[in-house]
Amino acid sequence: MNYTALDIIHSWADSRGKQIQKVIPTNGKICVYCTVDFSKEAAKVCQFLHLIIKQPWTFQMKKEHEVFVIAFFPETVSLQNLFQT
Repeated sequence: MNYTALDIIHSWADSRGKQIQKVIPTNGKICVYCTVDFSKEAAKVCQFLHLIIKQPWTFQMKKEHEVFVIAFFPETVSLQNLFQT
């Protein structure tokens, strides 16, 4: 069975219940909005993505008001993605 990064992140988000508000794929990233700082778990999710998808993934986290936003994305950057704003 082939899994995508979005499938894996949705599965992880579903296991966190109401602490995850939404998961939105956008501009080559998958953004997860949550009420708790899941940065330690996000690092483990990236390692799991690397094992399953065979491509290194990373994340950035920022806090917007009372919500944490974790953006997951592949570590490889194409020239097209590099100059997108």
